[in-house]
Amino acid sequence: MTFRVAAAQIAHETNVFSSVPTDYAAFVASGLSIGAEAIIANRAETNTEFGGFLRAATVQGFELLPILAVWATPSGKVTRDAAERLTRILTDGLREALADGPLDGVLLALHGAMVTEVDDDGDGAILQAVREIVGPDVPIVATLDLHANISPRMVELADILIGYETYPHIDMAERGEEAAATLARLMRGEIAPTAALRKPPMLPTSQRMTTGRMPMRALMDQARQMEEDPRVLNVTIAGGFPPGDNPDAGFGIVVTTDNDPGLAIALADELTAAAWSLRDGFLGGVASFAHAAELIRELASGDDPEMPTSGPLVLVDIADNPWTGGPGDSAELVRFLFTEQVAGGAVALVRDPDVVQEAIAAGPGGRIVVELGGKTDRLHGDPLDVQAYVKLLSDGKYVNDGPMMAGLTVDLGPTALLLCEPASGPPAPPVEVLVTTRAETPIDLNVFRAHGIEPTRRRVLGLKGKGHFRAAFEPIARRVVLVEGPGITGADLSRLTFHNIRRPIWPLDPVEAIAFSG
Repeated sequence: MTFRVAAAQIAHETNVFSSVPTDYAAFVASGLSIGAEAIIANRAETNTEFGGFLRAATVQGFELLPILAVWATPSGKVTRDAAERLTRILTDGLREALADGPLDGVLLALHGAMVTEVDDDGDGAILQAVREIVGPDVPIVATLDLHANISPRMVELADILIGYETYPHIDMAERGEEAAATLARLMRGEIAPTAALRKPPMLPTSQRMTTGRMPMRALMDQARQMEEDPRVLNVTIAGGFPPGDNPDAGFGIVVTTDNDPGLAIALADELTAAAWSLRDGFLGGVASFAHAAELIRELASGDDPEMPTSGPLVLVDIADNPWTGGPGDSAELVRFLFTEQVAGGAVALVRDPDVVQEAIAAGPGGRIVVELGGKTDRLHGDPLDVQAYVKLLSDGKYVNDGPMMAGLTVDLGPTALLLCEPASGPPAPPVEVLVTTRAETPIDLNVFRAHGIEPTRRRVLGLKGKGHFRAAFEPIARRVVLVEGPGITGADLSRLTFHNIRRPIWPLDPVEAIAFSG
């Protein structure tokens, strides 16, 4: 017997404080693939969940029926229209698959932190729509991002939730393969999942959530040890996503066992206690711009014996991170490099479609005087007056080399590489700035190399991110420094006006006010 398995991806990490709504066009612009032919063409042999689904289907010997695959760059709430249209594509695809015969299972690649205009738990809404189509007896296995805001509704509607184990996320395909293998066991009747969800009152930001470092490393090691017990099917730890601002926002732990609810509860409680005891380790890790300036001066002097002698200083502004919902149009890194008179600096990226169009009009070799960035709102700093030489124009497309999302095409939209200098005030060495039409977080060295910049040969690289950049950029870096300019995606949660999260919750509220001991 060949099992028939439907598969789909709808993923979005929603920052409700963003002034940029996530409409259907945003999903299309990020790359919407509908149907088996398009999905196989765009996702096969990529380090993505669908890449894992496709490989595992061959290994497990079931027929995979891909319906749609899409994720959009984090931004504001998903509009009603976008949520309804994407859900309709999914449910129509399920009905078409059912018209050809019974479905034996469903694989979903979700994020876990989607908020829509109609439902604060967007991922729960997707699971509910699928469950209503396939019924209570068809197993559903879903993957989740490590920054998911896991809800009881998600746990109830899915047979098993399987979260990423790495941040930066370099195990997407691996988790997709695990989900498919687990679904195969479900369809063969070999396992009977029982899950326990715990939500400790913790709302950490992600700059110190990387799984190769403490404290997350200790929790992940503990989870993997638990999974060595054959009674344990999966242990998922999600750090959560504070800007989702809903009652499920924050840390989440799901332990799924094989027909042993008592064991699931005991292990979930054990991990919850460990997470609570390690909570302070999630704080900090961000330098001031003044400290970053000191490090650049040390880099120039060569006086720091602790600093490697080659590679760029990688300077990362966490407050305008597109993959946390920032608009990507802050020019603060460029302003800082001007102020500090840094030579050999390159920045990826500043989103400014208007400046891109002026660069296109001027053409390669042309010169323009423009206000760069700061146009979405004033939360991410003011525009920066620059005079710029147009070094290169491109369509903004390149393919990730990895390790994160290897093989996946990135589309920045029409893009200009500008050699920028201050248009007024004191002169400063020119800074190479990648100015784009679309906002994306630079996670791959090819963001530079595709535009004629060899990142290993620059003195300072300016990025926007939180942790994903580390997979590709940390190995080439002389040093990595996180800074927090103006913006809505940084570590300072006091900048955000929360309305819907659980209270009291750490670190917004004092521990003494929280009736929780782990």
